[in-house]
Amino acid sequence: MIDATILALLVLNLLFSVWMLRVISIEISKAVAQLDTMLAQTIQSLIEKGIGDFEPVNPIQEIIASMMKKNLTQNQPSADVIDVVRDAGGKFS
Repeated sequence: MIDATILALLVLNLLFSVWMLRVISIEISKAVAQLDTMLAQTIQSLIEKGIGDFEPVNPIQEIIASMMKKNLTQNQPSADVIDVVRDAGGKFS
């Protein structure tokens, strides 16, 4: 009697699990379809309307950036290789 009850509960649990997996998969499919639709609409509206206006560049930042570019192009260091020699004790000389 107890074996039959345990077996019946096991079968019911298995059927419930299969049903829940089916329900969850249907809900996930609906959510993915809804997300796909929302993304498509958003991308389409961005393409049609554009992203919008950007804030103009700060003049001080522009001056600093141009100075940095100028300094980088003028002061190109040479790529000389310096050989560091160690003595017999392993210390740098």
